[in-house]
Amino acid sequence: MKRLMFTLAICSLVFTSAQAQKQLGGEHNVEVNLSPFGNSPIDGTTIKYRNFLDDDAAFRVSLTVGTSSDTYAFYQEGEMLGDPVSPQLNLESATTVIGIAPGYEMHFDGTDNLSPYFGVEAYYMMGSRSDKMEFWGPNDLDNVGQPDVYIVWDLTNKQSYSSMGLNLLFGADYYFSDAIYVGFEAGLGFGMSSFGNHEIGTSDLTAFNIQFNGA
Repeated sequence: MKRLMFTLAICSLVFTSAQAQKQLGGEHNVEVNLSPFGNSPIDGTTIKYRNFLDDDAAFRVSLTVGTSSDTYAFYQEGEMLGDPVSPQLNLESATTVIGIAPGYEMHFDGTDNLSPYFGVEAYYMMGSRSDKMEFWGPNDLDNVGQPDVYIVWDLTNKQSYSSMGLNLLFGADYYFSDAIYVGFEAGLGFGMSSFGNHEIGTSDLTAFNIQFNGA
């Protein structure tokens, strides 16, 4: 898995002179990711803390916590004929993720303002995805063919997952001042993922059986 990432520091606790220069050791930085080519330019789901042990070495750890949900209108009985007879049926999707990635950076000579580095980090993440689809139909065999008494019911599909691995990183930080810098980082990752069983559920078992089992 290849990864390309930009980082932008929004808060840095540094204790250096008034001249703009790179790290000297002892600095504590907090960063968020900047993804100019993504849907959201600033990724607020991941925060990285970095502690410079010396001017050429830093410990880092990234924490990821994220949730998202979307709702789509996907079907309405009779809509193709211009005479819908059912309520609008929706498809909902929700995801959650949490992860941690400790690592180590080795910085090299660049310029007074530029600090290139190589690094390594291990990561562990876990999350889940849930999809819910709405249906419209009878919830009693006696009501089959009587749309005036049909109900809206839903079918859910949930699955959890976890992943772990190792990333080899290279990047550079450019310091505009002692407290503000922009960083570029890219890397090559190796990992493995495992997925839990699908958990299928429904809000109305009778309607489910009529829809899919004919009984």
